[in-house]
Amino acid sequence: MDQQGHHPPVVIRGGRWSSLLECPPSHPMGSDLDLPTTVCREQLQPGDRIVLYTDGITEARTAAGVEFGLTAFVDFLIRHHADGLPVPETLRRLMRALRQHHNDRLQDDATILVCEWLGPETLSTASTAPVAGVPLPGQ
Repeated sequence: MDQQGHHPPVVIRGGRWSSLLECPPSHPMGSDLDLPTTVCREQLQPGDRIVLYTDGITEARTAAGVEFGLTAFVDFLIRHHADGLPVPETLRRLMRALRQHHNDRLQDDATILVCEWLGPETLSTASTAPVAGVPLPGQ
């Protein structure tokens, strides 16, 4: 975590590997705190997932003070990514596990944003909807 309280994004590749993006964090999306912004580049591969999260995810604690932690968080995402679950279902299961870890009483915000890179080609809604875990229009 840097001095502004932001954690570096995580990249999950191939459902079995992860790394932290080496990019200095900036102000939260949607806010203007006059903090410097740095454009960073990362070579993504189709199927890569970029995960942005707040400290309420990794710092959630049990009554005994045991932190959920970055390792457990990333391991959870990798295991469910490898299972082929769509992003919305993975996040639903993660939030349930996080609430259970914290006795259903989160003490901090718990926000996650997962983006999946499907590749540079333009795909139809019909082919991307199942990957995104959303229903097709009219269903």
